[in-house]
Parts: sequence; structure tokens; C-alpha cells
Amino acid sequence: MSGPGSTGAGDIEVHNPFVGNRLGFDGLPVVTGAVITGRVTEVAFADGRRRRYHHQWLRHCCYCRECGNPADGIRRVTVISFDSGITPADTWAAEGDLHVAWPDGHRSAYGADWLIHNSYDTADRARRSAWRPVLWRSELAEDFPTVEWSSADGSDSGRFEMYRLLRDFGVVRVGGLGADPERTEALASLLGPIHETTVYGRIYDVRAEPVSKLGAKTGMAQAPHVDDAFQYSPPGIDVFHCLAGAGRGGMSTYVDGFAVASDIEATAPDAYELLTTLPVSHIRWHPGEIDMRSRSPLITVDGEGRVRGIRYFDRSLAPLDVPAGLIEPLYDAVREFNRRITDPAFVAEIQVAPGEGILIDNHRVLHGRTAFDPASGRHIRLCHVPREEFHGRLRELTRRLDPANHDIHLPSGSAT
Repeated sequence: MSGPGSTGAGDIEVHNPFVGNRLGFDGLPVVTGAVITGRVTEVAFADGRRRRYHHQWLRHCCYCRECGNPADGIRRVTVISFDSGITPADTWAAEGDLHVAWPDGHRSAYGADWLIHNSYDTADRARRSAWRPVLWRSELAEDFPTVEWSSADGSDSGRFEMYRLLRDFGVVRVGGLGADPERTEALASLLGPIHETTVYGRIYDVRAEPVSKLGAKTGMAQAPHVDDAFQYSPPGIDVFHCLAGAGRGGMSTYVDGFAVASDIEATAPDAYELLTTLPVSHIRWHPGEIDMRSRSPLITVDGEGRVRGIRYFDRSLAPLDVPAGLIEPLYDAVREFNRRITDPAFVAEIQVAPGEGILIDNHRVLHGRTAFDPASGRHIRLCHVPREEFHGRLRELTRRLDPANHDIHLPSGSAT
């Protein structure tokens, strides 16, 4: 089962429609003029804005039928197809587009919407980088991001709201999902295909067992953690589906790792420096089956210094492997992080009811639970969806419902 507009691998079109250098967005200012100035063309738009585009950038980015389009990977022009000093024979505005005639006779046309959304001037780059996550602490439990299954599965607008909450808060509750085990896969399919692993299989039933080699299948409390930090690329989106509750205990706990990172940066900058630059190791070993291990900073930042991912699983933390003089400082830094994720001020605690689902950005939000009676019958189904699939579907739906923001930069997570 899948909602309106959702896409499975078998639904991909064999041939993409030709669009060229156009996005199909209405209401944007058209091109009114173009002037060659040295190695760039200065383009004037109807709103008075002027943007400059390098000539080799324009030539490389011609997406006509002859040159091809990187969107579908059918590309005939690459960066070695022309010289860095290429200069148009002429540029001009016509019918709201930028037109370019190249010295070899080739002609290119660029729609105003495409030029605006791909512009690399300071203001346009700032717009694409303007998105920020909504940071939260324990108060999230009082107004937990929630959507109804009937809405998320029943309409593009409902699904977009679920996507938006997951993007902004890193966690969302799905009410009214029901206790039918098949709904686990139905919920996951709205985000992407389920990712199967050696450790958990395709869909993992979390129930307490008398003898278990995994902490999840006990009644013990679990401190907030990200799943499978021992993988090179931990699961992207956790999909939880509660079929039966624990009665007493078994409360679900959530911590915004980005909020914790922000607090450490502000109050313990030396620890933050170590956590963003030195690797910590995580391991998971099932003898005779698989030996998994990762080595990566606990907090991953992007090229602009913004946090893009968290990787911490206290029960899988391996021996530190850094120069001897950094062992104790790194332990102290990890302790700064661990102290906050167990601090009630950062922990949002809720009771997930039978028939509810929870979606978690596993590269941002840490999750855990309080202890419960293993004989209670508590039953949670769990599966994982790749982060790229969720972000890809989010962007495609955004093109239709919020086109001005379809190209905002989203954090790529903690993958090594």
C-alpha cells in the first residue's frame, strides 16, 4: 500500500520528459536583457535584479536535447568538452529567456526560473542555505509533532506535512496507524524502500525474549542513542510501529542531537572541537555472522561548520583509538555529550500508544526507552528507510507544493 504520489522502484518512468533548462515554475521575473562582460554574462531580470553567470558554467549547464541532462544521466557535454576560456558569440533576451550563441554554432536557451534557482550569487546561495532545524528539548513532549495516518496516506498535502515535520523536528508521531502489522510497511513505503540488514533483517519485531543477544529484546532501560552507529552509514529514517504497549513503563524517550551539539558548542567549545574532529569507534560483532565497525566523529559538520549528523550509541562504543595525549580529553568530551542526552532538560518522554507510528531522523534524533516488565507483551515493529530516499521524495513533492523551497540544502547526515 502506498499513498498518492508515492513512488516505488517499479514506478520510475522509462523515459523522462524533456524539460531543458526550465523548472516550470510560474510567477518568477523574466529575463529582460543580457550583456557579455569579460568571462561572464550579466543577465537582467524584470524585478531589477542582475545576476552574473560565467560562460563556461553556462556552456556546461546547457541541457538541450543535444547536450543532455544530468538529471537522468544522459549527458554528452562534460567539462572537457570545451575550453575554460570559452566566450559566446552573442547573448540576448527573447520571450523571457536567456539565449546564447556559441562560437561553434551551438545555441542554448535558459528559462528565467532555471537561472534564478541555480544562480550562485551571494543572495541566492544564502537562500538555499537558509533552512535551519527547529531545535528542541524536553518541552517537545508537551506538543509533540503529530500527523494522522489517514491524512499522510490520503493526500499529497497530508504527506507533505508529515515530511515537513520530520525534516524540521527530526521526529514525528503518526496517529491512527492501527495495529495491523502490514501497516508498518505501508508507513515506510511513504518514505522509501525498506533497507534490509544482516543484524535486523527487513522488518524487526522488538519483543522481550528470555535469552537475547540484542538489548532491544529485553525489558532493560535504554539510554538515548542512534541506531547502528557501527555502520559506515547508519540507517537514515527509523520507522517504529507500536502493536502492543507495556502497560506500565516502556516510555519512549527522544533527544535532539542537534540541540545538544549546539549547547556543547556554546558552553564547552573545547569539547565541541574534539567531538567534531576526532573519531570515535562503534562496533557490533555477531561471531560467525558479521563484524561491523565504524570510526567517525561523534558530531559531523559540513563545509560551513553546521552540524549535519550525530553518531553515538553508548552500548556499542568501542575502545577509543586516538593519540595517547588525546585519550582523556576525548573521554571528557564524550562525557559532555552523554551527560546532556541523559539530562531530563533535553529528554522528551512520551508514551507511544498501540496503533501509533514514530518516524525518526536517525542521524539527528537519539531515541531510548524506560524499563518495562518483559512479560508485558510490549511489541514494536521496526524497519529502516534510507535517508536519501526520504529527502528525494521530499524534494519532488516540494517542487509541486512549495516550489520556492525545492532546492534548499538539507543536512546529509553522519555517513563517513
